[in-house]
Amino acid sequence: SVNIGCGPAEERVLLTGLHAVADIYCEICKTTLGWKYEHAFESSQKYKEGKFIIELAHMVKDNGWDEQHDS
Repeated sequence: SVNIGCGPAEERVLLTGLHAVADIYCEICKTTLGWKYEHAFESSQKYKEGKFIIELAHMVKDNGWDEQHDS
């Protein structure tokens, strides 16, 4: 199952121009993780459509992987 939710798209002016973006969030804790590019109004930015941006500040590695050792 997918654990990422997507909010409604809204137009925002970013550094690279006007885009329609939707916030993406964790379905479990509802923390906003970043956004998805729904539509780019500048032709040079069209490659971003459908792509996701995850802000590293919201990523937490808390899974005990560092404590696992090969037996």
